[in-house]
Amino acid sequence: MSEQVSFKAEDGFEVVGSFYKSTSDTGVILLHMLNRNRSDWNAFAGQLNKEGYNVLSIDLRGHGQSLKKGGRTVEWQTFSAKDFNDMILDVKAAKEFLEQKGISKISLIGASIGANIALNYATEDIEIKTTVLLSPGLDYRGVKIDDNVRDYGNRPMLIVASEDDEYSATSSKTMSESAAGKKELKIYADAGHGTKMFSNTDLDKVIVNWLEQYGN
Repeated sequence: MSEQVSFKAEDGFEVVGSFYKSTSDTGVILLHMLNRNRSDWNAFAGQLNKEGYNVLSIDLRGHGQSLKKGGRTVEWQTFSAKDFNDMILDVKAAKEFLEQKGISKISLIGASIGANIALNYATEDIEIKTTVLLSPGLDYRGVKIDDNVRDYGNRPMLIVASEDDEYSATSSKTMSESAAGKKELKIYADAGHGTKMFSNTDLDKVIVNWLEQYGN
């Protein structure tokens, strides 16, 4: 079971999420795709929670219920590249929410633009244990990977894409070649984009096994 929670990013955006509580000190933050919301993660979030993780899925700014900033309603369709890049502030606020609950070992899982945001945030915050990137791209809406794969350092990184999603598959292979630390590249043949890959693959087991090794 989850509870709806909300907290403010440092620039005033109200971020709404679903928190799945556990008794452990390990946590996972889930970041959705463009024009989607945190409900995409419901089934997998529940699965992770049963595995003993505290899980926080958030609606990234301009999506779902995270539409308020200073009394104004703001939706992603009006975003500039800077606005999309500022989504890392939502991740920072989510991490602080978990830390206030005594959860100190935190990993990030993102899909599509959420994967790019996960990596870009983790590059700046060396406390993030590991990242799982589902269908990342070298540039989504101006959210660029650039040198962040290398700057991420030696921490573990799992990259997953599907060959039928050509841009992400190519991006993922390029990223894997640039990664310096422990890395795994998982390429499915015909699984779709982002969280859609859960529907007809063993992706859930792959991620759970990865977190058991590197998220604790």
